[in-house]
Amino acid sequence: MLPVSETLFEYRGKRYPWHSGGDDYLRLQTDCPPTAEDFPDATEINADPHDPWVKLPRRAVTARFSQEVTGTWHGVPVSVSQRVRQGLQRGMVTVWYAGRKPDAAVSAGMSGNQYDGWSALVSPDEVEDVHVETTRLPMVSA
Repeated sequence: MLPVSETLFEYRGKRYPWHSGGDDYLRLQTDCPPTAEDFPDATEINADPHDPWVKLPRRAVTARFSQEVTGTWHGVPVSVSQRVRQGLQRGMVTVWYAGRKPDAAVSAGMSGNQYDGWSALVSPDEVEDVHVETTRLPMVSA
């Protein structure tokens, strides 16, 4: 599965994408419905298979990471920003143009403008030359 650019938090040695949070808690996305067995510190669990997440006290999370995913799509440099999690386009990813020549983004099939940027919703297997850079960050409020 193609990774996407996102913030990850580590809980019990495994990294999970950020879902939402507050001053003293985090909601983390899970790949499948979470269980109390896997998340003994959980204060709330959403077992909906279309949007599984777990709510944890911030103190239970041990690390925070930034994951940046880049590659090429139709020959232009892109940043892979998010995955569609529901609906008919589930599994597709949004890519944003990461180059300097707007005409190249338009020629590649992206839509947008000079103010908001150029993007496209694409199948993950269309993204080539994928590079993932993960950086550990200080634990601060998200």
